[in-house]
Amino acid sequence: MIQKILVIEDDAALRTSIVQTLDLEGLEAIPMSSFSQARRSIRSNFKGVILSDIKMPDQDGFDVLRFAQARDPELPVVLLTGYSDVPTAMRAIKEGAYDYLEKPCDPDRLIDTLRRALDRRELVLQNRTLREQLGNQQSDDQDGSLAERLERHERQIIQEALSSENGKVSKAAERLGIPRNTLYDRMTKLRLVAKSFRSGNDAESQGDSD
Repeated sequence: MIQKILVIEDDAALRTSIVQTLDLEGLEAIPMSSFSQARRSIRSNFKGVILSDIKMPDQDGFDVLRFAQARDPELPVVLLTGYSDVPTAMRAIKEGAYDYLEKPCDPDRLIDTLRRALDRRELVLQNRTLREQLGNQQSDDQDGSLAERLERHERQIIQEALSSENGKVSKAAERLGIPRNTLYDRMTKLRLVAKSFRSGNDAESQGDSD
């Protein structure tokens, strides 16, 4: 399971606090004080996600975001903004950040956001590996076998997300980092029904919709 968080924060006290919070949750923090220090770690197929402050002395968080997207467009970057800095937060989402958090961060929200980003990253990397294997096969029989493996893997990931979110499709889609309609389409293809992942009481009181 992917556990790495590249933490880019120039404030030493805040950086230490974030690292301690991640350590307590069993996540592997890689602390960096600047973008220039961190850029060597940002590469395609990086097995983790990035948490970066926006305002830093040398280059800001948007430089980090653009650099990460150039290396790997599917690498999640979570940006830290100042309190109630709405324009900057909106810009972060518009430019492709996975999410943004206001400083000081609520620890629970920080961990929840990063775990969702890690889940998404793990899914992306696993699917890449399977697709590479699929592309390397020559015979139709082998291709079919790997296609089945890819479908089984996708089914497992979606089932885990639905189970974790008690069958709520919108929450599961958010956890996977995909649009809800896309998840519905995949569920239809895989013949998965949301209510079968709900607890007894919820399943009795709710229909198929969220």
